[in-house]
Amino acid sequence: MVKNLIYDSTLKWDAVYDVIVVGFGGAGAGAARFAADNNAHVLLIDSAPEGHEGGNTRYAGGAFAWSDNFADLREYYKQTYYPFKYDPKDLDAFVNNVLKMKEYSQKYFGIEAQYTGRRPQGEYPEYKHAETMRSQTMTAGMYNGGFWKLLRKKVYERLDKIDVWFESPAQHLIQDPNTKTILGVQIKHQGINRNVAARNGVVLSCGGFENNQDMVQTFLGQGSLAPIGTLYNQGKGIDLAVEAGARLWHMSNYDSHGFSLREGAPREKFAYMINWKSLFNGSIFVAGDDGTRYYREDEEDRHGYKYNHGNWIMQPNQNHPHIIMDQRQFEQLANDDSDKAEQIKSLITYAIKGETIAELADKIAAPKLAEAVSDFNFLVNEKKRDMFLNRKIETMRAFGAGPYYAIPIRHNILHTHGGARRNENCEVLDMENNVIPHLYEAGELGDIFATKYVGANSIADLLISGKIAGENAAWPKRKMAEVDVVTGASKNPDLKSDAHASSTDFEAGPNQGIGISENGINDVPIVVRVTMSGDKISQIETLQEKETPYLGGKAIPVLTNEMIEKQTTEVDAVSGASTTSAAFKEAVNQAIENAEKQ
Repeated sequence: MVKNLIYDSTLKWDAVYDVIVVGFGGAGAGAARFAADNNAHVLLIDSAPEGHEGGNTRYAGGAFAWSDNFADLREYYKQTYYPFKYDPKDLDAFVNNVLKMKEYSQKYFGIEAQYTGRRPQGEYPEYKHAETMRSQTMTAGMYNGGFWKLLRKKVYERLDKIDVWFESPAQHLIQDPNTKTILGVQIKHQGINRNVAARNGVVLSCGGFENNQDMVQTFLGQGSLAPIGTLYNQGKGIDLAVEAGARLWHMSNYDSHGFSLREGAPREKFAYMINWKSLFNGSIFVAGDDGTRYYREDEEDRHGYKYNHGNWIMQPNQNHPHIIMDQRQFEQLANDDSDKAEQIKSLITYAIKGETIAELADKIAAPKLAEAVSDFNFLVNEKKRDMFLNRKIETMRAFGAGPYYAIPIRHNILHTHGGARRNENCEVLDMENNVIPHLYEAGELGDIFATKYVGANSIADLLISGKIAGENAAWPKRKMAEVDVVTGASKNPDLKSDAHASSTDFEAGPNQGIGISENGINDVPIVVRVTMSGDKISQIETLQEKETPYLGGKAIPVLTNEMIEKQTTEVDAVSGASTTSAAFKEAVNQAIENAEKQ
């Protein structure tokens, strides 16, 4: 095992800060913000390049838990832990803070949080007091990046106190060999390992390990899971915590949203298709590796947890499952008119076709597929109920004539919960449950959820733990030995902050206008320059954008060509990139208006 760096008199420091925050996701943004508000000079680092920071918060819906009844909410959470143990102090601290979330959003964001209306009985309405856990939001709409932008904005409003290094992964913690105090972090910045001291504290907020296949196999016992969030959560926080002598907890807990399309890509498509009710209605089911059914297809998604004899457990992982259907079902989906019609019609284009069930079974290596289809038909025609998996019989129709189809799918993973054990002050604990001095933790890395996950609680936790960790890390500690900074950020331009307020100072010549929209999927504004020839659009230049490369990045050239060809901004949004499309249109319209004012 690689060990942390042990401090001795020969170690040379390159820079010194009051607080170092490892990971610029939601929790890290909060930790940096609140550390800065407590007069700390903060270094915030992330392994991702600029425009890809944000961890899973970038992809989150943004709803957070809230309640007004401590006793009932505590009882609800205790039921979700069963049969796992829980730390009463940690749980009580979390519940107390959840009760303050409305006040939190108003005080720290100036926003009156609104009830989302989703799951009024909670994610587990079967539990006592489920109705006490309600979800709130500070943004309009969900899954549009709005929540992440709020958190990032608070960091960028404090760049006088917060330096940001992108593409700068932490390599090791630097620890005093005698007191076990964390003194700093070795960071690979611009290809060079830099030893950076932290006078008061280091916050680990670098997310989970869903993109580390070795850790997924070791801790989750799963062979293949498709990440549907960030691709930069590689489990480095686990390594750093272990190096420092921390005790781990909650390593087997993770969330999912069922299935994604299986193409072999790092982030597979159609991550939320398990929620498409019109998909699993008819002569269709999900087949496991051998071709047989293994779960109730029409069951409500609870972040991947499925009913199991009175409890809910993570859905058993299959290595190459498929959605199976007959010709009638294929045609039904091709003509679907639900709110998911566009996605469904795209999904079925990936189907593998077989003239017979036997031919299809051979193509997808599912030897018991014919038996599964026969059993499915038997349940529909003879038993009039699904006596094995309890799918609602009204959603089942016997398979008819071929050809038959199979769509390759893959179990996915939203995020993990395991990490270093932390106390109610977000201090990291060692193997004897003693505090490791100056080491803190926030966010999904080592959060308090032991077995199930309840929707809106990771967002609540990152807001809560980010604040607690940042404030406690900033608190001045007993004076350390004087740090001898050899290079220092003030003396070395390579150690300056990478973060700067986005420039809006773009040049426009005759008949040109600049347009800016901050409503894209990314945090960096979209900036365009439009050249007009009379009342005609002759050129649209994109001067700045950091939209998602495989969606928004591809949409912008398409929109540009269509707008010039049709001489209007009223063109159709590009499928899968509606947010980017709307923002690009907004920027172009503004640029045209500015050009016309000249």
